Amino acid sequence: MLTQMKFELGRFFRGHWPHFLFAIPGAVLWTILHEAAHALAIMLQGGQVTKFVWIPSPGRLGYVQYNFPDHPFSEFAIAIAPYAFWLIFMLMAGVLSLRARPYPHWVASTIFIWMFVVPLGDIAWAARPYLFEAVNANDLTDAFGPPTRVVSMLIVLFGIASVVFGMIVQQRLYRERALSAISYTLMAVIGLALLRTVPYFVKLFWS
Repeated sequence: MLTQMKFELGRFFRGHWPHFLFAIPGAVLWTILHEAAHALAIMLQGGQVTKFVWIPSPGRLGYVQYNFPDHPFSEFAIAIAPYAFWLIFMLMAGVLSLRARPYPHWVASTIFIWMFVVPLGDIAWAARPYLFEAVNANDLTDAFGPPTRVVSMLIVLFGIASVVFGMIVQQRLYRERALSAISYTLMAVIGLALLRTVPYFVKLFWS
C-alpha cells in the first residue's frame, strides 16, 4: 500500500509541476477575482466602490471599500459573493469532468487545480480562522456573524461534501492516472495542514 501511495503521489506531483510555477501569479489573479466578486455585488445593489486593493498587505490579501446611497443593501450578499463565485467554478469543474472522452493531461490538471482545488482552497482559507480563531473577523463573520453551532456544522459538512465531490471529479478527469481514495485522502490532509501553516509564513513575511 505504501509503495502504491508513493507511486501515485509522485506521479501526481510530477504531472503538476507547471502549475507550481504559476502559484504566485495565480494567487494574485485569484485575489483580483475574489475582490472583483465583492465589487460586483456592491455595484449590482447600486453601491459605489471607492477602493479596490488586490496587492497583499499585513493582515489581508486584498479588500474593497465602498459606500451606498441612502437605500437598503445586503451586506450578506457582498460578503458571500466570492464564495458563491467559487462554488460555481467548482460545479463547472464537475460538469466538465462528465465528458465521455478523456482530456489531455494538461487540460484535466488545469480544470482540477484552477477550477476546483484553488477555489476550494480560498473557501477553506476563510473558513479555518472563522471556525477556530473567532477574534479574526473576515468575510464569513460579515455574512453569518460569530460562528454558531449550526453554522459551524454546516461549514464542516460542506467541507466534507466538497472533498468527496473532488474525489469524484479527479477520478473523472484523470481516469487511469487518478489518485486512489487513500492517496487522495492523504492529499486532502496535507492541504488542511498547509492551510494551518501558510498564514504564519505570510505574517512572518510581512512583519
